[in-house]
Amino acid sequence: MLTADLLRVRVKGPELFVGFVDPGKARLQERADDVATLFGQAAAETWTRGELTDAMRELEGVDTDHKLVRGLAKVMLDRTELDTVSDLDPQEVRRRVFTLAAARGPLARQAGPADRTVAADIFAAVGAELGHAPDQVAAALYADLKDEQRIVSCRQLTPDKLLHRYNVALFQSVLLKATWMKVRLVAPSPKRIAQLLRFARFHELMYRIEAVAGGAAVLVHLDGPESLLRQSTRYGLQLACFFPAVLLQDGDWTLQAEVLWGRSRKVRKTLSLTHEAGLVSHYRDTGVWKSRTEQWFEERWGEEQDGWRISPGRLQPIDGQQVIVPAYRFEKGGRVGHLDIVGYWRKGYLEERLARTPPDVVLAVSRKLCGDKSGLPAGLRDRVIDFAEIIPTGKVVERLEAVARRPRAP
Repeated sequence: MLTADLLRVRVKGPELFVGFVDPGKARLQERADDVATLFGQAAAETWTRGELTDAMRELEGVDTDHKLVRGLAKVMLDRTELDTVSDLDPQEVRRRVFTLAAARGPLARQAGPADRTVAADIFAAVGAELGHAPDQVAAALYADLKDEQRIVSCRQLTPDKLLHRYNVALFQSVLLKATWMKVRLVAPSPKRIAQLLRFARFHELMYRIEAVAGGAAVLVHLDGPESLLRQSTRYGLQLACFFPAVLLQDGDWTLQAEVLWGRSRKVRKTLSLTHEAGLVSHYRDTGVWKSRTEQWFEERWGEEQDGWRISPGRLQPIDGQQVIVPAYRFEKGGRVGHLDIVGYWRKGYLEERLARTPPDVVLAVSRKLCGDKSGLPAGLRDRVIDFAEIIPTGKVVERLEAVARRPRAP
């Protein structure tokens, strides 16, 4: 994500407009190549963060659009792994060095010859204690500080992909403070709807879907972080991370969100986007993303439990204009039941979700993702399965036996 000072957003009345760049422009391609090349060199030569920062300042100096260069660098930095690289424990080295320095004299490597001699003697003495050379002791002294951390690896991007990632990051960063977001999909295939909802479940979002325009379109409503009493910062990041999944849609779509804007985050603005913007997702178009909760549940369930065979959920129209795509479908002896997993939730959302959920669908909710101080209301406990880390298969079987039914004839 980009920090607030790197955003390119224009405010016009009640609306926000993100200033996307054109990835096809030669000048931008050249600048993106400069940034990517610099990060590649830094990774190859294991620069420190401080050395990388200094090099980026030099690169910014030759460009008039400093915000663009810094934004591209932030995208690359998010793909870069930095770590403390030292054969010695820096904290232990500092303890030994500073203990000796307190007795022998100031530790000032940049001072006069006498002080540098004291420092060299101290490093030699500590090195002898630890079985390492004096220069290794000196290198380890501050190796765990932020600017002294070294670049271990960097996942490179071509200039074209870097610019596309930058555009997506611009929009994601604005979504961090969304109060809600809705996506309208025109004539989507059931496969695409299921894929989008799998991403929503992977990011543990609160959502609901409905058919609109006489069934010609589907509207996906997603709650924003401000709808939660707690965990809103993390939830906002999850919502922003979900956004590239929208870009995988192969049909027409429109997105609208309400965003809290300004320094006080009290002004409500509208943010809009359509498929015509040409943003490109960096997510793999596989539709198989699974949360850890889903992975663990499938591993424990296997092919069947007590005769209940498991398969992926399917698109199901329900009463009114609502549609649902549960996470799983179970079948046993001609009877069918379903399980859906709820990510972040609050009391009002869960009550609404239960009201529009068919009786043959079991809901599993995580205690850890509760966004309500009161927790799970007593009146709802007999209608859902709550869990801490792993969904209990025994309880799912018990609920399936109680609610599963034979499908109605078409």
